[in-house]
Amino acid sequence: MSQDQKRPPVFAERSARDDFSADRIRWLISLRWVAMAGVLIATGFVVAGFFPGVAWPVFLLVVVGGSAYNYSLTRSRLEPRGGRRAAVSQALVDLVMLTIVLWAAGGISSPFLGFYVFHLALIGILGGPRATFVATAAAFAGTGFLALTEWIPVLKIGKWDPIPPWDTIADVTAFMMTMGAVAYVVLHAVRELRDREHALEGARDQAELEYQVIANTLDEIEAGLEVVDAEGRIEWRNRLAEDLAPTPNQDGMWECPRQIRACETDPAGPCPFWRARDEDTPGRCRFSAGDRTYEMLSFPLASRDEGTPRIMNLYVDRTQMLHAERRLIQAERLASLGRVAQGVAHELNTPLATIRTLAADMREAIRSLGADESLQSDLAESAALIRDETGRLGRITQALLTGGTLPRLQLDTAAHLLPLVQRARALVFAGVRDGPELLVDDTVAEHSVSADRDRLLQVLVNLFQNALDANRETGRKSVWVSAKRDSEMVELTVEDEGSGLQPDIEGRLFEPFATTKPPGEGTGLGLYASYMLIQTMGGELTIENRAQGGARACIRLPAGAGTLANKPGVAHGATLS
Repeated sequence: MSQDQKRPPVFAERSARDDFSADRIRWLISLRWVAMAGVLIATGFVVAGFFPGVAWPVFLLVVVGGSAYNYSLTRSRLEPRGGRRAAVSQALVDLVMLTIVLWAAGGISSPFLGFYVFHLALIGILGGPRATFVATAAAFAGTGFLALTEWIPVLKIGKWDPIPPWDTIADVTAFMMTMGAVAYVVLHAVRELRDREHALEGARDQAELEYQVIANTLDEIEAGLEVVDAEGRIEWRNRLAEDLAPTPNQDGMWECPRQIRACETDPAGPCPFWRARDEDTPGRCRFSAGDRTYEMLSFPLASRDEGTPRIMNLYVDRTQMLHAERRLIQAERLASLGRVAQGVAHELNTPLATIRTLAADMREAIRSLGADESLQSDLAESAALIRDETGRLGRITQALLTGGTLPRLQLDTAAHLLPLVQRARALVFAGVRDGPELLVDDTVAEHSVSADRDRLLQVLVNLFQNALDANRETGRKSVWVSAKRDSEMVELTVEDEGSGLQPDIEGRLFEPFATTKPPGEGTGLGLYASYMLIQTMGGELTIENRAQGGARACIRLPAGAGTLANKPGVAHGATLS
């Protein structure tokens, strides 16, 4: 058994329950045996005639009675419970026996009257305030009884009248025994107090270590955690809470995040912190901080008294969860769109075949008319364009009907940019009158890329259409197209003079169904499809605001194997309108 286990705490707190352990009771029993031995020795001196006035038979009765009482305690089962009752009962028995011994030794004239101090010190250390009060009252009662015997002779059974020099020896012995007994009790208390201090110091070190481990662990978790008292003072925060939670105001008080960032789950409701404090129910609030979304959960903590509880706020990152929910919704919408697209593709096959056949017939009819050569050329070009585009649409619808999403990628390692730009212009700007114009820089004719022509054409059509719509909103005229070589990549840039990108849409441009156009004018799939098409060709698509106003779309694709020579009749940098 360790020292701490052998020596239980000595001092009883005022508010704590008195607890006389079995070890303490054994210690009292040992002290009582010593006291009985002392009374027996004193009886021998009295019988020898050194203290003729002392009633030694009473001494023997006390020795016999005290020994029997002590023996019964030794044989009985020692229960640590009911400590206060055990302390008071033993204190009263010891004080009664001391009073009887002093009564037989001459009452208040005996120099051993100071033994009351030893008993009070012993009970005060072991029993706590209440036991000390009872023992003090008993000591006062015993002293009063001894004083009363001096005034009522019939109550007096002994007289203190030792034979010299035994009177002096008795006085010195009484003083030494009283001081020695008190010193013994004090030293015993000091020793146990030091043991308690060492134990408390070890417990404090252990608590500090455990606190540091817990604090470091809480600092590393991917959630903010803080504890706030009922008045709003912050008691503790981990590292992430320092970044997420609002900083205290000038008075050092906590403020609800909704006062700084809008609550997305319940904008008009009460702050979850106040709900947890006032209603003793958990609450939650979701808010945005930068590009992340967090949820604050407030929980009331159990209070040690009946007062208002402290509150624990937990800040949980919900960004990934929201992204997963958004992706799931998008996947469901895309799956529905795919099923619709298959049905539409089936219905489009027949009219597309009809248009393709009629375009071929129209081209033959134009040749047979013998009209103006320039007019024939324009009409023939339009008929060829109709035929080619219906053919491309036919390939797309066929792929959709067979369960795919797009025709298989067919990379051309030398896809020249200028013909694709011209064709996209013809599809988007052909019917525009007195509207925006497309300005093609000379650099476009100098570059080729490794890409699928049909897919790149679809991307250019989407970007040109967006630029055209943006310019119409502002009434501006120009759309610029340029190209440049950047290491192993070619950058094709499309710029407009529209109103630019709005902050609420800028971060999700390439998400499906993200659009700023009114219902019925846009599906939000054009940029998403363009982004995915460029990705499949090993490139990247970015869109940003221009410093001069408007937006800039940049397509980066692997550089092609060759360049395009200048074609007659197409002036580089000319306006294609």
